[in-house]
Amino acid sequence: MRLKILERTILATMLVGVASAALPQIPVPPLPGLDVRITTGRPPALRYQRRGPRPGRDYVWVNGSWDWDGGRWRWIEGRWDHPLVADSYWIPARYIRTTRGYIYEPGHWSNQQVVVNDDIRTRREWRRHEREHEIEIQRERDRNRYRDQFRD
Repeated sequence: MRLKILERTILATMLVGVASAALPQIPVPPLPGLDVRITTGRPPALRYQRRGPRPGRDYVWVNGSWDWDGGRWRWIEGRWDHPLVADSYWIPARYIRTTRGYIYEPGHWSNQQVVVNDDIRTRREWRRHEREHEIEIQRERDRNRYRDQFRD
């Protein structure tokens, strides 16, 4: 009886280990609040924040930003954050001016997906933003490739 419990414990531990090893390759699904929204007004000016000491080597400073909650702007404090997936980087919140207000894309990690509905996707401003974003991603890939070249 005790041997079966031990076998199950070892098997469960092995499964958790295999799952955690495979986890970094699985992209993080969209989280609630990672949808791109249209706002009625521009965001207030960014606030200055003093950074506290870094809690560890792998932590990244995430600047504070204004978040649109559907009716008003709400300030999200800056913080030290630890990326859950290796080689992911923080993409700050973006505010894209349009003729009818602003398109707001919340800040997120590069491995997370934002949700863009069709109304926003068809706008000229969003398509231009997407092209600029692709250029940024290519620059980041080139920078990582160059850095990895000299790491070995």
